[in-house]
Amino acid sequence: MTTSTNNLITIDFVTDTESQFSLGDLLKCDYFKKHRYGYYKARDAGCLNRYRNYATLLEHLNDIYDYNEQHAKSYAKRFRDAGSNWRYCEAIFSEVIVYRPYIRSVYEGLIRAIHLEKTESDIIVERLDGSKMFLEVFCVMPDFPVPEEGKVKVYDVKTHKQNEKASIRQKLLHKIMKQNQLRKPRENFAVIELNDMSVAGDFAILSSLSGGYKLHLGVESGKVLSSGYDWDNSIFADPSTQFLKGIIYFSLGDYESRKFIFNPGFTQATQ
Repeated sequence: MTTSTNNLITIDFVTDTESQFSLGDLLKCDYFKKHRYGYYKARDAGCLNRYRNYATLLEHLNDIYDYNEQHAKSYAKRFRDAGSNWRYCEAIFSEVIVYRPYIRSVYEGLIRAIHLEKTESDIIVERLDGSKMFLEVFCVMPDFPVPEEGKVKVYDVKTHKQNEKASIRQKLLHKIMKQNQLRKPRENFAVIELNDMSVAGDFAILSSLSGGYKLHLGVESGKVLSSGYDWDNSIFADPSTQFLKGIIYFSLGDYESRKFIFNPGFTQATQ
């Protein structure tokens, strides 16, 4: 949409993107309305996340629609079915974020295709030689209760721990052992988005998946002799991870800056 003021033409980027959106009925969903409101609030406050916001959600879905209309409609149905469940919709957004960059790889002839087969995994990337990567995507968001008005509360974030139920390690093991995911003999990757400033970055995930970040101090000097993550007691020591080829992680929507942790005990895929 354009407006004219004193002979100056300004373009509202959001409304312009909405006017070109291929799945217009989604704009009426509570989740999209909240993201739209949040976009303007964050922009006006100067803290808009350029990788993960309302406009990028619309653009990503449009790109998916142009590549595979049925895949876009599948995501749209899931958003509609989720209703006002913010956390579930955020997890779907994570999948959209992961899916979208592979479209360019298809166009450039670097991979053959992208598949959606929910009974197999969230996203399947097919290489030129016919081999496949099976990506299981999940979104890590600490669930902090809203404090009472006028009161300040301190919350204990346990995402970086190893044995806490809220830790990244235990959430991943739950997917493997309880939800029976990432267990077929093939190239399985867990793709983790750290979707909150309190857990963004390397520390939370590396600390949880390893045995923790440890310091070794000199007995007499008290000085740090060595420091780092202890990988002797990593998540890969658990037998259930034998068919997990690796873990891909990224923060706050920036999938282009993703990092990989490969499983040294991975059992070679047979499919």
